[in-house]
Amino acid sequence: MMINAWFQQPLITDIFVMLGVVLLNQLLLRGIMNFTINAGQKIDYSVGILNVVSVGYFAVLAIYFQYLGYDLQSDVALVNFRILILIYTMIYLGRRGSAVVVLADCASRAAFYGLTLNTYESWTTEVTVWLVMALIATIAKRIHLHLLTLVMVINCVGGGFWLLAYFLQLRRVAPLSGEAALGHFVSFIILNGLLAYVLCALDNENNHLSAITYEATYDPLTRLQNYGMFDKHYEELFKRYHLRNAPLSMIAIDIDWFKSLNDQYGHLAGNQVLATIGRLLDKETAVYPAATCYRVGGEELNILLPGVALIDAGNFARHLQEEIAATVIRVDDQPLAITVSVGVAQLSLADATASDFYERTDRMLYQSKGKGRNQITVDTGEQ
Repeated sequence: MMINAWFQQPLITDIFVMLGVVLLNQLLLRGIMNFTINAGQKIDYSVGILNVVSVGYFAVLAIYFQYLGYDLQSDVALVNFRILILIYTMIYLGRRGSAVVVLADCASRAAFYGLTLNTYESWTTEVTVWLVMALIATIAKRIHLHLLTLVMVINCVGGGFWLLAYFLQLRRVAPLSGEAALGHFVSFIILNGLLAYVLCALDNENNHLSAITYEATYDPLTRLQNYGMFDKHYEELFKRYHLRNAPLSMIAIDIDWFKSLNDQYGHLAGNQVLATIGRLLDKETAVYPAATCYRVGGEELNILLPGVALIDAGNFARHLQEEIAATVIRVDDQPLAITVSVGVAQLSLADATASDFYERTDRMLYQSKGKGRNQITVDTGEQ
């Protein structure tokens, strides 16, 4: 009878609170991912901005749950979910992240309840669970533990907690009957299974969305952003920098004799050339954090350099041209020497529209090709 009564309210409450907490966290993280995670990048909550935000989120949540228990004068309130938060922050956020959450929980416990025997017991319990999960997480990572097996191991951790709580009659849950302990344990299994399923489904969806976004925004050969993204970013940058009269440079690159290369060596060789140059551009432009590379046509590549003046853009273009020329690409053990023609221009107040700036850069490129290719033409206003 007690188990039935327990299931009717606390378990349902735990489920809805758990779903609300997880979904709110996902909404928050997805908003951040839209601006900080590169399309196609596998989502990792253990590092970077996602880790910082998640740790802060669950630390605040831990403090709130301590306050809620203090306000309700109930240490059993949402206890299963609080244990699961500790466990899954270890799995997703790593040891450092979960340690911060535990520290926030322990500190808030002392703040609300004072340094009592219950507080020391609570600290001991949390640190013990943290240490056990740190060991389990390390082993699981090394042997690539299957999700279902990990869920069963976590169930054992929950079962161990309620078994100890019953036999030791822990102060925070005492008095605890065997029937009540069993009810809490069964509830833990249900919550753990549901939480694992929800988190797995959300992870798969996030990675799927990231993959779809990558396909829509990146060129698969060069792994640079495609023309659609160039058009979008270029319009935004033109409006922003034209209004502020701030430097915005563009480099237009065309691979010399690319069609002849395809005809002579085949399209696979052409693909290899594109992939190699794409990697090189992506690596070299890292010196300008705001710079972005794009494949805007078959053998045409553009680089947008916000905040970079014309003289620096010209020097950078020469560096890129030299690096590309020095890169030997082998096709069927035969070395290919690749050269590029380059046009460089800077945004001017005379550019009434975005097309004016783009066409001026394009003219510089075609002047380089007209000079015999393997040339750089910088728009100084004298051409």
